[in-house]
Amino acid sequence: MPRIGSDVRRRRRRFLRLGTLPVVVLAWAAAPALGAAADPAAVERGAVIYRGGTCPVCHHWEGQGNRRGPDLTDEEWLHGDGSLAAVRTAIETGFRHGAGRRFGGKYEMWPLGGMELDEGDVDALTAYVWSLHRRRRAADTLTREVVSRIAFGSSADQDRAQPVWDTVLALRPQLTLMLGNSVLAGTEDMQQLRLQYDKLTAKPGFAELRRQSRFLATWNDLDFGREDGGADFEKRAESQEIFLDFWNEPTGSPRRQQQGVYAAQRFGPPGRRLQVILLDTRYGRGPLWRVSPDEARRRELLGMGPYLANDHERARMLSEEQWRWLEEQLRQPADLRLIATSIPFVMEFTGRESWANMPNERQRLIDLVRDTGATGLLLLSGDTPWADVSRLDGEAPYPLWDFTSGPLNRRGTAGIGPNRHRVGQATREPGFGYIEVDWTAADPEVRVEVRSVANRRLLRQTLRLSELQPK
Repeated sequence: MPRIGSDVRRRRRRFLRLGTLPVVVLAWAAAPALGAAADPAAVERGAVIYRGGTCPVCHHWEGQGNRRGPDLTDEEWLHGDGSLAAVRTAIETGFRHGAGRRFGGKYEMWPLGGMELDEGDVDALTAYVWSLHRRRRAADTLTREVVSRIAFGSSADQDRAQPVWDTVLALRPQLTLMLGNSVLAGTEDMQQLRLQYDKLTAKPGFAELRRQSRFLATWNDLDFGREDGGADFEKRAESQEIFLDFWNEPTGSPRRQQQGVYAAQRFGPPGRRLQVILLDTRYGRGPLWRVSPDEARRRELLGMGPYLANDHERARMLSEEQWRWLEEQLRQPADLRLIATSIPFVMEFTGRESWANMPNERQRLIDLVRDTGATGLLLLSGDTPWADVSRLDGEAPYPLWDFTSGPLNRRGTAGIGPNRHRVGQATREPGFGYIEVDWTAADPEVRVEVRSVANRRLLRQTLRLSELQPK
């Protein structure tokens, strides 16, 4: 654990004996922290100190607080005014007794949380704690709007006409989810990647839908930059910046600070609360195992891909940081949860990119659903040349449904692969997904469809929220 220098320790003891810090000292102490607050590397260093020290014991992993200590992300500051100087003073001096009705004045914090920190550590920790409040304020994860109409899709070829957007517009979705491959760029040239996004921006139907509907998006391989790429893609940070710029992500958003584009948003009051969770299956994904070229050609004739199941204990679909974040999201109260993942989850192993390629990671998500008690969960996925509906029974507390959207504006040419979890028939016709929720029913009804560019219903499944609960 970081140790404090002797000169700094003597200076801090002198301040603590005085009982209060003069304004000039506060300014002196806050000045380096101010610089750290503007430095993403310093904020990240502060996060490491926070999570590796005593802070989570009382303030939880991401600062939301618990029974021992207050929420560091909300609008209420129990000590000071929430300024950088006040946050640093709170960390420096600690408290013998807490404040606030929730804790009844019974909690306390030792100076520096009982840790041994040097001045640089304190600057970084101050910057991180201060950022928690600002990031939540910049990107609040809960809105009061009741959402009942949701469109979703993946794989939009920017070099072809995209009449699909006019069809989506006619349904007036309040929310549109892009599951990846918003552009089929597949380039490691970042300037070219920006140019491909510009082509999508120029599509009139897409531009009009962006004006009328709220978009939430994650990426897949071709808008990530490398086909079937993962953590080995050396330009992933630059690609992330381009992605967030295109989707107009606020400068204060957590997505601007973290590694990966995962995000979550909740809508509506209790009883009508929708949660959307966007996973990033690219930034932290480990290597894929491939078959031989001859076997790959044979598989292609069967509608299968070139990959083997990687059951190594270190195989990763999501980074550990994203896994911790996902657990926290699944513990948030919600009535209906949509997990958007760029690749299929329930679909059986086909050798194409899917969660089945990393069975331990797939099982980890199933276990997480069970352990967190998350109910009302549906999966939305893409990346296949066909649209499909899959249902997994017996492995989670309730059936897990996965609605896979095919390409938005081009017909799949590959054969439809096997899927023992398939419900009904798959289709290679281009189209999009559409969800309509009847929140007025005593047992709310969720209708999920895949529709063609001509707005013809291709696939349909109607569920009640009671079916997405443990039996």
